[in-house]
Amino acid sequence: MQTFTLAMRRTFRYAFTCMSAVAILWVLLPEYKLFLQSLFLGMGGSLLNGAVLFSKTWRIGQAAIDPAVRPKGTGMLQRLLVVGFLVFLTVRFPHLFVLSGVLIGLFLIQLLSLLFVYRSLK
Repeated sequence: MQTFTLAMRRTFRYAFTCMSAVAILWVLLPEYKLFLQSLFLGMGGSLLNGAVLFSKTWRIGQAAIDPAVRPKGTGMLQRLLVVGFLVFLTVRFPHLFVLSGVLIGLFLIQLLSLLFVYRSLK
């Protein structure tokens, strides 16, 4: 469980680094502002989804160690609601967000998890 926690900590650290890079690009490249703020919104949703998934996975791991801890689901509904809300915001405010940027940003935690979490569990 400690290996998983360290890998997720590294994943979140690199996710915040990517978000910082997008924020700096948003300031430096005003002609791509619409896409970059959409990307930033998607990355924020991805971080929230990753935090929910990490907390649920950690709780299931604790339940395997201690039978008194009871896991309560996998957080699928919460993660779908976050994605649905981000898509709703994108469709509702097309002058602020582009769907392609939000969808690309939503896959940030999944891609970083492939690099760090699954590689560290081998």
